[in-house]
Amino acid sequence: LLSPEANEVEVISSKRPSNFAKPPNFATNVSFSKIKQSLCYDRNVFTHSDYEKLPFSRDSSSKWKAFFPESLKTWYRAKRAFILINLDNFEEQKTWLKDKVRYLVFCIKRYLCKEFDALIAVDGIGILAAYLISLFCKSKPLIIFWSLEIDSRQSTQISQRLFDYFTSKAIKVTDALIIQEESRLKVLCEKFKFNFNQTTLFLVPHSPIASKSTSTKSNFFQQKFSFSKNEIVILHAGWIHDAMCVDKIAESSRNWKEEYKLVLHEREKRTANEPFIQHVISLSNNRVFLSLDPVSFDLIDEIFSSATIGIIAYDKRYGEGRENAHKASGKLGQYLKCGIPVIALDLPGYSEMFKNYRCGMVFDDFKNIENCIHEILADYESFHLEAVRCFEEEFEFGKFFNPLLLHIQASLDTRLI
Repeated sequence: LLSPEANEVEVISSKRPSNFAKPPNFATNVSFSKIKQSLCYDRNVFTHSDYEKLPFSRDSSSKWKAFFPESLKTWYRAKRAFILINLDNFEEQKTWLKDKVRYLVFCIKRYLCKEFDALIAVDGIGILAAYLISLFCKSKPLIIFWSLEIDSRQSTQISQRLFDYFTSKAIKVTDALIIQEESRLKVLCEKFKFNFNQTTLFLVPHSPIASKSTSTKSNFFQQKFSFSKNEIVILHAGWIHDAMCVDKIAESSRNWKEEYKLVLHEREKRTANEPFIQHVISLSNNRVFLSLDPVSFDLIDEIFSSATIGIIAYDKRYGEGRENAHKASGKLGQYLKCGIPVIALDLPGYSEMFKNYRCGMVFDDFKNIENCIHEILADYESFHLEAVRCFEEEFEFGKFFNPLLLHIQASLDTRLI
C-alpha cells in the first residue's frame, strides 16, 4: 500500500532463525534491511519460574521472623524473587540489550544516509529509534507510531523495565498513531502513562488487504485429512500455545459430536512431538487434527476457506494486550474475509460485533462451544453472509489504511510549503 505512493520504501527489521513462511514478493521500490540478533530463543518453549514460590523459612534459627508482619514478609519474598530472576538471566539480558542497541544504531545510520520523509515506527523499538533520530538528526521526519503488540504486564526483567521506561518518553515525539481499536488505545495509554489525545489517530484493524471478501470454498483440510462431506471442520488458526487457550479448546473437543473435527493450523513449522502439542493431543483424547506446516501467503485463503467455523480465544492471564485482541486478531479478519462464521471467547469487542453482524457467537465456558456450533449450523447461510458483510464494512485493511496515506501526503506537502 505504501509502495505506489512513495519513491522508496525501506523496511528495517530484526533477523534471526525462523520457521515462518517466507514473505511474498514486493514492488521493486521496496527494500529490506535485516539486523542480525544474537539472542536466540524458542517462542514455543514454556518456562515457568519457581522463584516466587520459594517458602519463607520456618526453621528454628529463624523463629524471630515470626515477629515481622506478613505484609513485610510478602514484600521481601517479591524483592528476593526479582533479584534471583535477574541474576539468573543476567547474560541473556545483556545480549538482549546489545541486540537492541545494534538495531537502534543501524536505524540512526540509515536515516543519516537516506533522510526519509516519514518513519513508521512499529512498537517500542520502532518509536525509540524514531525518537533518537529526532534527537540526532537536523531534519525531523514525520513520525507515525504503529502499535501492534502490547504486553501490559510488568516484566520481571530489569532490562525490559528500562526499555519500557525509555519507550514511554519516546512516544511523545509521535505525530500520528495507528492502533486497531479504542480498547487497545486505552491499554496502550495505561501502559506508558501517556495520553494520545493531541495525536492524530488512525484505527486500522489487523486484517487482510482485500477490496472484497473471498467466499469460494476450498477443500484443503478435507484432502489433507480425508474428511467426508458430512464432517464439519472447526478451525483454530495461529499459534498453538496456551496464550490462545488451545489446551482448553482441545479438552472441550473430546466430547463433541463425532462429525465435528477440531483442526489446529500453525503459522510456523512445528512438530507433533513437542511437549505442549503432545499435551494438547492427550487433552483431546487423540481427536485433534494437526496441520503443522505453514503455507505461503498466496495460499492463506485456502486454509481459512476450507473451514466450516473458526474459533478464537485468548487467555486473560497474558495481560490486557491479549484480552483486548479483538481487531488485533489476524485470524478474525481472515475468517470473515472467507465468509467463515466465528465462535469466540467472550472478551471485549466480540459480543458487540456479533450483535451488529450476526456472524458468530460468544461463549464464556469452553464446554459451551459445541452448543455454539449447533446453533450456527442450524442457520449457516445467514451467518456466512453476515461474515462477508462484517469483513467488507469493518475489516478491509486498505479502507482504513488509505486515510493514513492521505494524511502522510498532506503533512509532507505542508512541510514543503
